[in-house]
Amino acid sequence: MSDFSVYTAGQFADWMSQGTIATAPANLYVGVHDDTGTERSGDFANDRVSTTAGTDWTIVSTGFESAVQVDFGDASVDVNNLQDVALYDDTLANGGNEIARYPMSSAPFSVSSGTALTFSAGDISFDVQDNSET
Repeated sequence: MSDFSVYTAGQFADWMSQGTIATAPANLYVGVHDDTGTERSGDFANDRVSTTAGTDWTIVSTGFESAVQVDFGDASVDVNNLQDVALYDDTLANGGNEIARYPMSSAPFSVSSGTALTFSAGDISFDVQDNSET
């Protein structure tokens, strides 16, 4: 099982069936969602956090993980029951496409107003499994 979104799976289907795929984004934006699936990134000072594709992510055994700290800044309100972290190809204001999403291991958790939400390098990872033997 992979953490890819419907959008990303569709890109692979287009690549395989039509020989086309969207241009890879230069930046990946990290967002957080609560247990109802609602994106809550806008409740933090730094909104969706911008990372650079290629340099801010590291390949690991079954996928990739953040190679940099991801800092959402302080919450402007109490943010309850955070459940998932997701990657997008654009800012929250522009919408963009969800690339991948996974449930956080310590979820659900809440962040009080005025408290920062920060993930250390390596704390965010996405699974992209293949079917080869190791």
